[in-house]
Amino acid sequence: MLRWAIFIEIYANLKKQKINLALIVSDNRIYGIDKEGGFYHEHPFENPELHIKREPLEIEDFVVKSIEYLKELGLI
Repeated sequence: MLRWAIFIEIYANLKKQKINLALIVSDNRIYGIDKEGGFYHEHPFENPELHIKREPLEIEDFVVKSIEYLKELGLI
């Protein structure tokens, strides 16, 4: 039986006015949104190494999207 460590990491820095979000499966970020260099960017599910400029995403919306990706992978 395979076991997966799955969690959503939420990091907030009020001083820098940013929230970083990541979906982690077995120590690998498979999806994320964070702020670096003054702008938000997405690490898309299809290729989490990419940086695609975008607007911030609400935490609830990120969680819902993450659950959809986990279902796609058959992990939940």
